[in-house]
Amino acid sequence: MKRKAVVLTFIIFSAMQAMARELTFKLTANGMLPFLSDDSGRYSALGVSGDFQGGFLFFDWLNIGPEFSFTMIPKNNSSELPSSASKSVNFIAGGIHLGALLYPASRLELEFGGALGPYMSMSGSNEHSAPWYKAFADVAFRLTPNWTVGAEASWMDYQYDTYWGEPGAAGIKIGLSVRYKFDTEKSSQKVLGEVAQDDSVFPLMYTLYKDNSFATITLKNEETAEIRNVKVTFRAGKYTGSELECGRIGTLKKHKTAEVPLSADFSKEILNFTEEGKIPGELVVDYELLGQKRTSISQIIIPVYNRNQIRWADPNALASFISPTAPEILEFSKVLVGLARSHQRSGLNRNLQYAIYLYEGMRLSGINCKEDENTPYMTMHTDYDSIDYIQYPYQTMMYKAGDCDDLGILFMSLLQSTGIDAAFIPAEDDFIVLLNLKLDSDKASSFFDGKDRILDINDEIWVPVSMSMIKEGFVNSWYRAVEELNEMQENGEQIDLYIINEAWQTYPSVGFSSGEDINILPLETSLIAAAETNIARYITAEFGPQIAALQEQMKIQGVSVKLLNKLGMLYLRAGMYSSSITIYERSAKMGSTTAMINLGNIASIQKRFEDAKMWFEKVLSINPNNNTARTNLERIQREFDE
Repeated sequence: MKRKAVVLTFIIFSAMQAMARELTFKLTANGMLPFLSDDSGRYSALGVSGDFQGGFLFFDWLNIGPEFSFTMIPKNNSSELPSSASKSVNFIAGGIHLGALLYPASRLELEFGGALGPYMSMSGSNEHSAPWYKAFADVAFRLTPNWTVGAEASWMDYQYDTYWGEPGAAGIKIGLSVRYKFDTEKSSQKVLGEVAQDDSVFPLMYTLYKDNSFATITLKNEETAEIRNVKVTFRAGKYTGSELECGRIGTLKKHKTAEVPLSADFSKEILNFTEEGKIPGELVVDYELLGQKRTSISQIIIPVYNRNQIRWADPNALASFISPTAPEILEFSKVLVGLARSHQRSGLNRNLQYAIYLYEGMRLSGINCKEDENTPYMTMHTDYDSIDYIQYPYQTMMYKAGDCDDLGILFMSLLQSTGIDAAFIPAEDDFIVLLNLKLDSDKASSFFDGKDRILDINDEIWVPVSMSMIKEGFVNSWYRAVEELNEMQENGEQIDLYIINEAWQTYPSVGFSSGEDINILPLETSLIAAAETNIARYITAEFGPQIAALQEQMKIQGVSVKLLNKLGMLYLRAGMYSSSITIYERSAKMGSTTAMINLGNIASIQKRFEDAKMWFEKVLSINPNNNTARTNLERIQREFDE
């Protein structure tokens, strides 16, 4: 029976050793005060004891293992006993202990627990066996991760003939301990870092990765003890602007792992990836081991897409391609808008006139809509998993071609560079760009014959333009975009609108430039002729019906100052100054000071300052309190003075 018990004990401890990574061995030299014994008078005030604990460490804190001790307590009357008699009682105990091993600070080790088992006491030829119990606490200083020295206090109870309640010898033990920990798993004495990355990095979005993680770092503590105050940073040479902190961990136990999100302060250098590639990087782990600062560096590889690649999962991301501050865009738009200003009609909406010149400038520069055979827009923009290839504006200018979304990105870059807010709608077979006229919706009737060809978004008027129709010119592209939007609405299709200024809040502009001189400017005379033709078509379509309606109204109701002034204003807004002057002169002859002021304004625009002065003075002769005429006259006078 005893042999079976020994074998079973061996099997149990062998299994425990296999499950535990660390083994502990502790020796304690104690003094014992047996004052809690049933008959405390039989012992002297102090005995001595030596304890040995062997332990298997589970879960990094649960210490279980065998315990053996030898205790000698002198008898109280030992001086009166004959020399042949035993003068002490010796206790030999064995059993199992269970304790919680804790590390509240770098160098501090605490253990609380208990133990039990059988013992045998001997005094001369007398022997006695019974159970024993123990509760203990140990406070130790960690010299190294393996060695500690400390002090232990315990309550010890050697029972007599019962399992509980009749202590043969009991009391407090106080002593000094030495512990050694043996790690069964080899340690590399550093912290290892690995990265799990679900997707490659998009260079286009390099600024976003500073605040948004793109991978997960797994740290494994292969040091000889737990580490504290762990800080993880990432750097990748020229591809990062700084060494960015990714996260902190308070304590990481030995052989344990922890996860930290990986972020990076990528630099613009990452945009030089013209093909898919890999960035060599370093995970820098700063930590403390038993109060000493250490650093561990792990080499990692970050896969990267090329700078033109993107997914359509969130079309707002296209905003990053829009580059209104790129030198090529600024130079191109400056010339086109300069021509628009020199031919600007003051009565028409400025943004619309500029947009016409920009669009016609693209068209006459030879930029065509050409489907990409490898990543066609028609297929890619509805496939959220595939990787699309999008051109930066300078590339579309260099190649003079691109998918309709490439052309849209160039057009929106030109619009935004001149202060015109842009937006886009990805249609099924077209890419529609919208331009904000900065015109309140309640004033739309002054510039458009109804709202059939414009969009009212948040009480502002926007004009849509098809990018697949660039060869047909601005007005035809405008009307085609309107048709497509109407068809989408009639078919119950979802119309998704993406406003660039809003998209930039999440996906800021990269502003990538080639640094090359790209000169694709069209002939000035051709551009002016094309732009003015489109403006004339706009005037005919939007102002013509209103002019015809007023003329018909005058035939029926007769000519009046009110109707003449409304007609003159329509001609003025349409930039038809000659017709406007003729109408206002008729109204002025009928005594309209409003018509006279408008005639003065037209003369000022045409730099006929003498005529302007004459009209404003005439108004003041009729109504000396007319502030508009007085202010305008003072302005004209300053022109003369200069």
